[in-house]
Amino acid sequence: MNQHAFTVFVHLKAEISWLALSRPERNELTQAKIFPILQEHPNVHHTHFDAEAFCGFVSDIEMFSCDDPRQFYFFFEEFRDSELISKGYFTIVNIFPAYADGYVEYENRLKA
Repeated sequence: MNQHAFTVFVHLKAEISWLALSRPERNELTQAKIFPILQEHPNVHHTHFDAEAFCGFVSDIEMFSCDDPRQFYFFFEEFRDSELISKGYFTIVNIFPAYADGYVEYENRLKA
């Protein structure tokens, strides 16, 4: 299996309540509420993508990768409980789990 082969793409939509906050307020909320959750789950790696300039129904795409789907699941339970989601600042639009090069591992198992 590839390192961090399990990857999840989470599509988020920023709501008006988030956009109404000043940029310093947004940064403070992210630093105080989201970064600690990521730090509690060091096996879940995160990359953020801005999409609002290119898409009308999704503003942000979060990419999480890890070795075990349970690692993501435990992280995501806390993420959903965070103020970003629970207070309606963002709506989860889609969640796409995927395996990086899954077909390669499958074909290698067929050869074995």
